[in-house]
This record gives sequence, C-alpha cells and structure tokens, in this order.
Amino acid sequence: MARKPSGMHVEDIKASLRKKWGSLAALSRHLGRNPNAVTQTLATPGYSVPIEIAIANELERNPHEVWPDRFHLDGSPVSVRVDRTPTALRGADQRANGVAA
Repeated sequence: MARKPSGMHVEDIKASLRKKWGSLAALSRHLGRNPNAVTQTLATPGYSVPIEIAIANELERNPHEVWPDRFHLDGSPVSVRVDRTPTALRGADQRANGVAA
C-alpha cells in the first residue's frame, strides 16, 4: 500500500495561522480575497494556488513542505485536472457524427 505524503496536518496549519492572524477570515481579508478563501483553500486541493503559496509564506515554509501532495519539490503546483477519457466503446448502432439517419 502506498504511503501518503507527509505534510502538515490541516489543524496544525489552522492553529498556526490563527495564532498569527486571530482568524482565517482575517488572513483572507489581508490577502484581498473573500473571507472564506483561506478555509476553502485548506479544504480543497487546487482551489487557489496563489493562496496556498501565501499560506506557506505565512508559515515560513516552502509550499511542498506544507502540501507535498499539492506541490512538486521545485515549487510548481501539481495538476489537479481530471482525465476525462471515455472508457466505454462506441456502439455499432451509434453514428460517428452524432446525427440521426
């Protein structure tokens, strides 16, 4: 079984940010974003790469140290795009151009 990359726990990140800013919403406002932006960024990978980088800077760490599953060692973000390749084969009764006969 594969091991999960070990980064900071979300609650540790929240605690560190709250010690410095009082609330996550205060940090969001300081960054000029929606008050829920930091909370959404912590909960949703790929929600906002610039906010993830700003959070890492506030924690005085590199982004890949905080989120090894979200960033490469060089600091570039890991792509979160989903591959939407169809898995079903086209049936013989379906036309290639999608137009009825």
